[in-house]
Amino acid sequence: MPIFMPNETSRELIPAGSHTAVCYRVIDCGTQPTSYGPKRQILFGFELPDELMSGGQPFVISRRFTYSADRKSALRCEIESWLGRPLTAADFGKFDLSEMLGRTCMIGIKHDVREGRTYANVTSIMRPPKGVPERLSVINPATALSLDDRPFPAFEFESLPDWLREMIKKSPEYAAAGEQKPAGGMRRQLAAPTDDLDDQIPL
Repeated sequence: MPIFMPNETSRELIPAGSHTAVCYRVIDCGTQPTSYGPKRQILFGFELPDELMSGGQPFVISRRFTYSADRKSALRCEIESWLGRPLTAADFGKFDLSEMLGRTCMIGIKHDVREGRTYANVTSIMRPPKGVPERLSVINPATALSLDDRPFPAFEFESLPDWLREMIKKSPEYAAAGEQKPAGGMRRQLAAPTDDLDDQIPL
């Protein structure tokens, strides 16, 4: 009796275009390999309250950035677009990025085809339009994680999906925190400007 390869599982894809979104994750990914060399990265996760999957849950999507506040860095440009104002000297090294949890925005989604599969990617993050509250409740757990926190926030780390935990485990920052005991929630501040001009590393 033949044993056939199972059919490929189909994935629900976020429609391309502009969507109202709510930030539900701000995650320090540690230093990761990129085509530009090792870069420390930060990930923002978004819920789309007006775009639901067949099971009734909102679509979610994330975008990773090089952790840099340089004038030309994608992180700085997108945070400024999201807030609707330029960042100032009072923000660098002090602005707590975990405060973006629960904050609404308008994100642009583009579909890209790679190796025969279609992926949805975040191409822009903007201030929400008039009429959209500045903050909304989220369905998924709101999580902020910094690998610099001591003791290490094990509860927040274990709440992340497997693929994200496995990626973070490969970073030297995670290795340095490995012997720490569990702690509570974390904050990640906007880095001071550096000479790193590299743009965002897409997920």
